[in-house]
Amino acid sequence: MTDYHLVIDGATAEESWTYLDDDAALSDAPSIISLTRLKDEADALAERSAPFGVILRADGLGKTDLGEDVRELAPFIDRLALIAIHFPAYRNGRGYSAARVLREEFNFTGQLRATGDVLYDQWAMMNRCGINAFELAANIDLATFQTALGELSGAYQPAADQNRGALWARGK
Repeated sequence: MTDYHLVIDGATAEESWTYLDDDAALSDAPSIISLTRLKDEADALAERSAPFGVILRADGLGKTDLGEDVRELAPFIDRLALIAIHFPAYRNGRGYSAARVLREEFNFTGQLRATGDVLYDQWAMMNRCGINAFELAANIDLATFQTALGELSGAYQPAADQNRGALWARGK
């Protein structure tokens, strides 16, 4: 049982993925593993028929102050069906940059999921950066989420979407 509900591409979805600890056995079910495990078990994971994803932690679990580097996913990007970006606190914006790198530089087309401290006033920008799946608190309904996505009529900065922002529109 999860303490969140999942929204993918603007619609409520059933969770079909399982987060696995590094010492947990892999099953035939879709699994989300750590970046460390991905790097350590890359060859064995390539032989799997079940889809797998990775969680990228902005806080690095104490490994570094900057968190895990999104660029470490580059050698594995074609094997990943899902990348979960963990937002440890509302004030930690590293996940936005990671999402843009994944969509714009790595051309990642799979599910890009926001997990952790995922808040109302951040959903629209997360979506603009390329995040298409959200783990929302269980008490948040879909209508609230959809309202948040459409609440801002414009943007100041560019993102992974086609909206270049107010400063670019002003120059026209």
